[in-house]
Amino acid sequence: MNITPLSGHKAPASTSATRLRDVELTVEPVISAKNVGYMFEGGLKAIDGLNFDLSPGEVVSIVGPSGCGKSTLLRLISNLREPTSGHVERNFGKGGRHGCSMVFQEDTLLPWLTVEKNVGLYYRFNRSNSANAKAHIRDLLEMVKLGPYAKFYPYQLSGGMRRRVAILTAIAPRPDLLLLDEPFSALDEPTRIALHSDLHMLIKELRISALLVTHDLAEAASLSDRVLILSRAPAHVVQEVQIPFGNHRDMYELRGRKDFLDLYSDLWNTLKGQIERVS
Repeated sequence: MNITPLSGHKAPASTSATRLRDVELTVEPVISAKNVGYMFEGGLKAIDGLNFDLSPGEVVSIVGPSGCGKSTLLRLISNLREPTSGHVERNFGKGGRHGCSMVFQEDTLLPWLTVEKNVGLYYRFNRSNSANAKAHIRDLLEMVKLGPYAKFYPYQLSGGMRRRVAILTAIAPRPDLLLLDEPFSALDEPTRIALHSDLHMLIKELRISALLVTHDLAEAASLSDRVLILSRAPAHVVQEVQIPFGNHRDMYELRGRKDFLDLYSDLWNTLKGQIERVS
């Protein structure tokens, strides 16, 4: 288990690299936050000196005390807000690819559209109703066992099924970056674990980079390649945790493993220290 404590307000910037035939090729991060800060009107500083990179195909979770600025950080990454200090390098949406999709806590499905039409919204807006697009949507629905429900409307679905549709709607354009703001917080535990399995399979299969904000440490450990633990506000990264479970995970089996429980304990002890500092 690799846990890296970070001193001060800076996390070491990392560059992904691969070696091919003895030639080192540098892979540009999808996003790179450099000394990012954000202050609300009135002078409340939410984020200060925050640094991290997200590599192509990587899944990173962000956890921290309630109110420390996690959701604000997602909005800075997505360009919905601009930092008041530092900057965010956004290296996505190039070469004609869709840049960024986001899944929110709230239900954003359009109730007058069927499941397949919700999932295909991107293609409808871009007037790309090709046979390839339709086949892609059918494939996505089959991947999460929603094929038989393609003609259903959102009101006819369970909560877990609606969340699957919301995720597919965001993933359908094959974005470089997927942002997730506590998308499973309203679900019961068994349904949440089932959706973890589906989401992890989809983002690895489609090679999508993902940044997840969550209060659920087990969720962070299950889904991620790395977990960043933030301090109380003004938030900065206090610890970076490498997750050792690889790309092929059985989410149900994982929850009972000793190494998973040990990792959860380490995450909790670090987060507890930040919570106690708040209280």
